[in-house]
Amino acid sequence: MIQKIMLPKLGETVETSTIEKWLKKEGDAVAVGDILCEITTDKATLEVESYHRGTLLKIVAPTGKELPVGTLIAILGDPGEKIPDEVLAEAAAAKPGSKSYPATTYAAASAAASSAAAGSTASAAGSIEAAPVVAPTGPLIASPRARRLAKELGVAIEKVKGTGPGGRIVEADVEAASKAAPSVRATPLARKVAAQKGVDLATLAAPGRKVTKEDVLRAKATPEAAAEAAAQPRHAPTPGQVIPLSPMRRIIAERMLEAKRTVPCYYLQMDADMTDLAALRTKLNAGRESGKITFNDFVLKACGMALRAFPVVNSRWVEGGIERRSEASVGLAVSLDEGLIVPVVRDVDRKPLRQISQEAADLVERARSRKLKPAEYQGGCMTLTNLGMYSIRSFIPIINLGESAILGLGVIEDRVVCQQGCMRIRQIMTLTLAMDHRLVDGTVGAQFLEMIRDLLEAPQKWVE
Repeated sequence: MIQKIMLPKLGETVETSTIEKWLKKEGDAVAVGDILCEITTDKATLEVESYHRGTLLKIVAPTGKELPVGTLIAILGDPGEKIPDEVLAEAAAAKPGSKSYPATTYAAASAAASSAAAGSTASAAGSIEAAPVVAPTGPLIASPRARRLAKELGVAIEKVKGTGPGGRIVEADVEAASKAAPSVRATPLARKVAAQKGVDLATLAAPGRKVTKEDVLRAKATPEAAAEAAAQPRHAPTPGQVIPLSPMRRIIAERMLEAKRTVPCYYLQMDADMTDLAALRTKLNAGRESGKITFNDFVLKACGMALRAFPVVNSRWVEGGIERRSEASVGLAVSLDEGLIVPVVRDVDRKPLRQISQEAADLVERARSRKLKPAEYQGGCMTLTNLGMYSIRSFIPIINLGESAILGLGVIEDRVVCQQGCMRIRQIMTLTLAMDHRLVDGTVGAQFLEMIRDLLEAPQKWVE
C-alpha cells in the first residue's frame, strides 16, 4: 500500500526545514520507528522517523534544499509496487524548481544549501586528537549531530571509529572518544581554534587555569598562524552588501515584530540586594570544579515560585479568553551565533536548586549545539534574559509570544546604599520586568516583581 511521507512540522514556529541527510536509500526496507532522514529547522537538527512499514520506493526531496512543512519528501509501499500517476505528479510538483514550488523558497534554498555545504566542510576539517582510535577507511560518513558534537568537544572526527550502519559515526561514538581523552579546561574559542589547527589541548594544560585562544596560537607558531591572528579583528562587511536572512533570524524578526505590534506591555524596574545570595552561592559551589550553581539558577527558581503564587501571571492570551497554566515553567534566553533560542526548564518551582542548575546547564549546552527537541523550547510561561555579563545595568526586553512576561537581569555590581542610617557597600542587581497588560494589571505586576526580589534577597529561607 502506497504511503506518502510528508515533511513534518516539528515546532510551533517551524515553517520550513532542510533535509541534511537521508539515512535510508531507495529500495531499503523500512520498519515502524526507523529513522528516514535528518532535518534542520531554524532551531535544531532533528530526526524524521517512519510511522509505516514497507519499502522506500522513491526519495522525492533532495538534501540541502529548504522545503515548506507538509511537502512530500518520500514514498513508501510494497516491494515492486507501482507508484500511481497522481502521486508521481505530486512528487514532481514538490521538487524545487517546479512551477508549483515557490520561486523565493527555491532561491533561499540554494543559498542555504551552499551555506550548509560550507559549514559541513568546516566541521569535518582538522580537530583535536582525542584518543588513539582506528580511523575508518574510505570516505568519512558522520551524522550532522556527530559533526556538531565533535566540533563542540574538540574531537578529531576523522579519527573516530563509527559504530553505525556502514561505519557511520554517530553521537555516541564522539562522546566515547571525548571521554577517552584526558579532560582539559579550555575556553570555547580555544577549542575551536585548536580544532582548526590540529593542536592537542592536553599539551597546553596547566594547573589552575584554562587554555586560551592565545595559548593555542602560540603553540601553532607558524607564519600562517601569526598572519591569521593578526588579521582576526578585521571582519568589516563590504559596503552595500545585503546578507540573506537565515531561517532563525527570519523567525526572530517576525516574532519580535509581531510581539511589539500585538502585545501591549508595561515595564517595571526594581533593585535587588544580591549580597547574601552571592555569599550563599559561593558556599554551595565551594570545592566544585564543575556543576556550579549560577545566578540564573537562583532567579529561575524564584520566578517559578512567584508564578505559582500568582496564577494571573501564570497565564497566556488565547483566542476567546485567558488560559491559566498548570505548570510554572521558565525559559532561559540563550545567545547563538545566528540568533537566540529559549530552552524551557519545566516545573521549576517544584525542583531543588541543584536539579534546576543541572537541567539548565544541559539545556544551554544542547541549545548551543542545536540539539534541542521542539518540546524543550516551547510552552514556557515566562522568560529570563541576562545581559549582566556585558556590564549592562538595565535593559527593556521584549516578551516572547505566548508568554505573559519576561524578566531582564542586569549586572551585579557594588553600590553604596543606606541601611539603618549607615552607608554600606552592597552587591545590587537591577531587575526589569516586561508584562502583558492584557493579562496582568500594574498593581499585580508590581507585587509579582516584589516577590521575586524578596526571594532573591533572602535565599537562605528557600534554598534546600
